[in-house]
Amino acid sequence: MKIQVLGSSSRGNGYILTEGNETLVIEAGVSLSEVKKALKFDISGIKGVCISHEHGDHAKYIKQYIDAGLTVLALPVVFEKWKIKSHFAKEIEFGKGYRIGDFAIIPFEAKHDVPCAGYLIIHESYGTIMFLTDTFYSKYTFKDLKLIMIECNYSDEILDKNISSGKLPYVMKKRLLTSHIGLDTTIEFLKANDLTKTDAILLLHLSDGNSNEKKFIEKVRKQTGIPTYAMDKNQQYNFN
Repeated sequence: MKIQVLGSSSRGNGYILTEGNETLVIEAGVSLSEVKKALKFDISGIKGVCISHEHGDHAKYIKQYIDAGLTVLALPVVFEKWKIKSHFAKEIEFGKGYRIGDFAIIPFEAKHDVPCAGYLIIHESYGTIMFLTDTFYSKYTFKDLKLIMIECNYSDEILDKNISSGKLPYVMKKRLLTSHIGLDTTIEFLKANDLTKTDAILLLHLSDGNSNEKKFIEKVRKQTGIPTYAMDKNQQYNFN
C-alpha cells in the first residue's frame, strides 16, 4: 500500500492510497491538480474519493472531483453544504458497506462539531486501513488493522501553556475538546484496539501551535510498540 500525503492540516487535507493499479483519494481539501501532479497526471486508476465531513479543509474542492467524473462518497450534509447534485455523488450511511474497485469501505461515526465519518478501508491484497480524523473520541474498536491513520491534534500540556501565556484564548480549548482528538486520547484509543497485525500508525492533522511532532511520535511509538510517523505535506510511504 502506497500512501501519499498532499496535506494534513487546517490549510488542507488530502491523502492518496494506491494498491496495485487502483487508487483511492481521501478528503478533498486539496485541489485535483495536486492529485494529478502526485500521480504524474495519470488519474485513470482513481476509483473514488472519500470525504469525512463538510469543513473546507476537507471538502472545499469537492466539485472539481465530481466534475472530473470521480465517484465521491460522503455524508448527505456534505453534498448539501457544497450544493452538489450529481450521479457521481454517493451518499453514505454509517455502518453500511460500499465498494469502489477492489476497495471495500465502511463508514463509521466520528464525533466532531458537524456530522463526520471515519472509514474502514479494506483491500484484499493488503488488509484493513482505519482512517479517523476531526473527532474528539471514538466509541468503536477494531480488529486486524494493518494500517492506522488517525488524528493527533494537540497535547493538553502545550495547549494549557499557550492559553496561560495569552497566545490562545481559553475558548479555543473548549472547542478543541469537543472537536479534535488530543495525544492522550489518541493513545488510549490505539491501545484499546487490536494492533497485532498493524504495520504502522500515521498521525494526522497535528496542530501547528499545539503539538510537538517529535514527542508525539516518540510517545505513541513507546506506548504502542508500533512504528509511528507524522503525516506532513508531500511525504510518501510504502507498506507491503
